[in-house]
Amino acid sequence: MLHINHQASNIRYSMATKVVRVSEDAIEITGRYAKDISEGIRMMQKLIEEKSTPQIDMKALEKMMRDCIAEEFENLQRGY
Repeated sequence: MLHINHQASNIRYSMATKVVRVSEDAIEITGRYAKDISEGIRMMQKLIEEKSTPQIDMKALEKMMRDCIAEEFENLQRGY
């Protein structure tokens, strides 16, 4: 475990600093996402939010497809 006193270097993110315990493997993981720990955590949060999109309503999709197919059959029967 390392003790880290991190102060945001970017002015737009300048906030109070905190000393926290972070395991070395977690530091390495955040390094894959950004050059510093805070930015790495922010990037991870952004990616989680992007992946957390609402699921497709399968019943609504099925109804839409059935309606579309039925409409096309009607058009074919009418000679369009």
